[in-house]
Amino acid sequence: MKVLFITSSTILHGGGSKAFLQMLEGLVALGIQPFVIFPDKQGLYQVFRSKNICCATLSYRMSVYPRVGSLKDKLLFLPRLVGRFWLNSLATLRLIKIVKRFNPDIIHTNVSVIAIGYYVARLLKIPHVWHIREYGDKDFNLHYYPSRAFQLKRYQQINSYELCITKDIQRYNNLQDNKNSFVVYDGVLSEKNCVFQKEKKSYFLFAGRLEKAKGILLLIDAYAEYCKLHINPLPLYVAGSGSEVYTQLVQSKISQYGLESKVILLGMRRDILSLYKDAKALIVPSISEGFGFITAEAMFSGCLVIGNNTAGTKEQFDNGKNMLGDEIALRYSTQKELVTHLVRVTDNSIDIYNDMIFRAQKVVLNLYSVEVHSKKVYDFYKLILKRE
Repeated sequence: MKVLFITSSTILHGGGSKAFLQMLEGLVALGIQPFVIFPDKQGLYQVFRSKNICCATLSYRMSVYPRVGSLKDKLLFLPRLVGRFWLNSLATLRLIKIVKRFNPDIIHTNVSVIAIGYYVARLLKIPHVWHIREYGDKDFNLHYYPSRAFQLKRYQQINSYELCITKDIQRYNNLQDNKNSFVVYDGVLSEKNCVFQKEKKSYFLFAGRLEKAKGILLLIDAYAEYCKLHINPLPLYVAGSGSEVYTQLVQSKISQYGLESKVILLGMRRDILSLYKDAKALIVPSISEGFGFITAEAMFSGCLVIGNNTAGTKEQFDNGKNMLGDEIALRYSTQKELVTHLVRVTDNSIDIYNDMIFRAQKVVLNLYSVEVHSKKVYDFYKLILKRE
């Protein structure tokens, strides 16, 4: 089976990129012949080339409106929109040539905000898969062009199929009754990566991009309150990076509370799995997490998770409780609840949370392993071709 994939980014450390790499390696092992389209020759493109996976680059942009955050953005809105439309039109024409040469059975777009693969698939009468990893608007403030309603109509077309990474994203896109839509949770790590380290170090961990959607500023507010309540607060390690502007906002918030010696900005880390294994707990304050790759990574690594009871994070917690009848993490819905968790985890031995950690590992092994994920996507492809 031949599948042409279209990606939105070559960034190595994002959850979507990690999930895509894991998925593709699993699919290749199952006999899929891939061809991958990237928007540039950075990061992930180089990784795929080193693995001898066929790939190419095209200049294209997301099918969303340009952001408007300043006067300059407002002045350049129309030129940017026209430029984006022009680039995507050229990319579509070039993609047609690539598709005709490769002759794939399926075109699989790895996100919902890139539309060039959908248009080529419709033109050439090839089934198209939207891998819906994001809400779009409420997590990344992205607004589909020409409208969200138009995007939802695309999902209802005959040759259109949807892989949603959570049930909540499926519901959000009105796809729960669509026979071409399926929920397949991301493959996070291999079964062999499930480990548990009894001895922990004395720190809390945040991992992820420094941006509003990930809730880092809200976490710092809660952490400052925790520091007022506890005589020996654990430091907070922040593993991740963001734009220069948002990183400055984070640093300003830390300085506002006088927490420079307590909140340690580590930047993007390659040893994130080791940080999970050592941490007293991972804190996931995301406002509207699509899936929550770091949540599952931490659980594989034997790390206690304290998470905001919303969106994809909540769904992971609910999956665990429904499967095993008990909680697999510490939930919170308010800053006060988060502060209470931080105090209790600090005061208690990690041993009292071991049963919760082991339940979490059982759940992620059953639902989010690379092996399970790749097999489900492969079976989805077979179903598509059977229907076509």
